[in-house]
Amino acid sequence: METTRELFDKVFENMEKNMLNEENGDYVNNEDGLVYCGKCHTAKQQMVNVGGVLRKIPKNCDCRSKEMEKDRKEMEEFEHSMRINRLKSMAFDDDLMYKQTFEQEDGSLEHKQAGLNYVKHFEDMEKENIGLILAGAVGTGKTYLASSIANALIEKGISVRMTNFGMILNDMMNLQIDKNMYIKNLNSNRLLIIDDFGIQRDTSFALEHIFNIIDSRYRANKPIIVTTNLSISHLMNTTDLKEKRIYSRLLEMATPIIFNGESHRIKTMREKAMAANLILMEGR
Repeated sequence: METTRELFDKVFENMEKNMLNEENGDYVNNEDGLVYCGKCHTAKQQMVNVGGVLRKIPKNCDCRSKEMEKDRKEMEEFEHSMRINRLKSMAFDDDLMYKQTFEQEDGSLEHKQAGLNYVKHFEDMEKENIGLILAGAVGTGKTYLASSIANALIEKGISVRMTNFGMILNDMMNLQIDKNMYIKNLNSNRLLIIDDFGIQRDTSFALEHIFNIIDSRYRANKPIIVTTNLSISHLMNTTDLKEKRIYSRLLEMATPIIFNGESHRIKTMREKAMAANLILMEGR
């Protein structure tokens, strides 16, 4: 019966034989007796004390180490890409918002730097529960800026949910949806963005649910961004007590940013009208 020592000898002998890959140009270095890689000419073995006996143990040569590091980085990039795609699929209700990024805007985006700074310092914004109220007329770029912030944060692996109050209210009226779980799911995201904020349905039901959404976010100590066509003056000075309860809570959580620029929709309409006139008037 073979002794433990003899078994070890056979194991290490087989390991040594398997180390030498002649097709790779591997060779035994005459100076130290170790197998070297035929490509990078660095050792594929090292001497290690095993049970009081020096044994030749496999190790990665330089080119194998680089190959493994490359594989590791590729796997990390793949996993990152999968996570980003998953976060985006859960973030937006409208596919158009996927394309609304800081990189894709045409240079006319108002308050772009403020949005970039919010992304850059999001950890601080989150810690202090600081959100934004993007207020201004229709078509001035509020939604685009909010989407750009969302996409930039998602690229950093931060969970964002962007929806609108019309959709929220529809969901809250759905008897098949657990309201508490619905709000909990919204608050599971590190940033909640609500587009087109306003009192679309002036009913006690709607007002109560709007307050619950805002208040739950406040109590969860998580930031919120809203876009709205309502003026900051209206938010601050409304005399309606139910609205005041909602707006005061929101103003406590979020910093107003006012959009004063021309409506991008009107600008696009003018450009299309001019292009159409040039075509239709051709030859006259």
